[in-house]
Amino acid sequence: MKITGIIFLLTVSSLHLAAQTNNSPYSLLGIGDIDNDFYNRTSGMANTGIAYRSDRFLLNNNPASFSALSNQVFFGEIGMKGAIVNYYGSGVNPLSNQSSDITFKRLVIAAKIFKHWGTSAGLLPYSSQNYEFNNPLTIQGTPGEIINQYYQGNGGVNKVYFANAYEFLNHLSVGVNVSYLFGSLQQKLIYQDANQNELLSQNVTTGMTNLYLDYGLQFFTKIGKRWDFSLGATFANKTNLNPITNIVILASDSTQLLNEGSLQPSIINQLPKSYGVGIAITRDHKLTLLADYKYQNWSSLNYSFFNYALQDSRRFSIGFELSKNKKVYNSLVETKYLQAGFYYDESYINAYGQQIKDIGGTVGLGINSKRTLLAYMISLQYGVKGTSSEQLIQEKYVNLNLTISFGDVFLTKGKRFY
Repeated sequence: MKITGIIFLLTVSSLHLAAQTNNSPYSLLGIGDIDNDFYNRTSGMANTGIAYRSDRFLLNNNPASFSALSNQVFFGEIGMKGAIVNYYGSGVNPLSNQSSDITFKRLVIAAKIFKHWGTSAGLLPYSSQNYEFNNPLTIQGTPGEIINQYYQGNGGVNKVYFANAYEFLNHLSVGVNVSYLFGSLQQKLIYQDANQNELLSQNVTTGMTNLYLDYGLQFFTKIGKRWDFSLGATFANKTNLNPITNIVILASDSTQLLNEGSLQPSIINQLPKSYGVGIAITRDHKLTLLADYKYQNWSSLNYSFFNYALQDSRRFSIGFELSKNKKVYNSLVETKYLQAGFYYDESYINAYGQQIKDIGGTVGLGINSKRTLLAYMISLQYGVKGTSSEQLIQEKYVNLNLTISFGDVFLTKGKRFY
């Protein structure tokens, strides 16, 4: 198997599909929508997996999980997401209330470099911004004359990470994840006359970069002959985003009226402390039950703006998995699995006195090749975000996630490190 060639072809084909057209009204606020999906094996279990361990799948839910990988194998995964969203609320046009997109979301690799030491690197999203709407504005002193304000935003924050995990005494794993956060938010405001001719435009670009460290811990053991039990925890400290804003104002003929750079922005300039805990229990290597709780202390940033403010975020999720195994040379080999999950998410955004909540469920199916390390993971997610009351917008969405996992054996010429 030509690993480099596979990664290149899969990545390029995925990037050709990345055409983001989904509007996300709440991404206007803060640093955009925080991405709570991992686009990996846990997607079908509502991304529940802080305590989950696997010897072949790459679980970014907890950096401590990478010590469970098989020895002498190079692993890789890519993830894609297709989404359909319907919008409801007093300001939504019922004739144009749906959007859809397909986006490339994840590229990660991993390997066991020593018997107890696993490492991984990759590219993942942290947050995204994508919105577009119109707002009529009456000009003071000119009764009856109305101009249109057209708002548009896009961009987001991504992270390149390098994670390491080490296993102690066959029951404890400690992981450290070093990420480089980078990205920008582009926000445009265009003033238009009644014929939608451009009168004036304002373009605001805010760039953000910094290192971000998060930590993980997993304790795992057997209970009798039939049960496997694990506990997991994650932590990340408060981190500066070092945002810098540039503002450009253009006249209708594109004459530059203002160009101000290196400004201190009015958006969030830090990420708060975050905590997570999880539990997983497996019976006979077939039936697995999981639960996670996550918390981020956004209120400590003391940020508010017009009709919204930051509020501590909490996410609860549970997952279920049923695996089908086949005995090969006295070893159990997994051939397929079914999954289901449920989540309840209280986001970090409070708008018009309402904390934006996201509730939904997932189902998943995984199929593993019997002859190679190729595997396919498909999950379907349905959720409801926000409310249509209090001048807000409700989103009802369906997501289809596809993750492809692949691998190859290395150091096979008699050389072993265990």
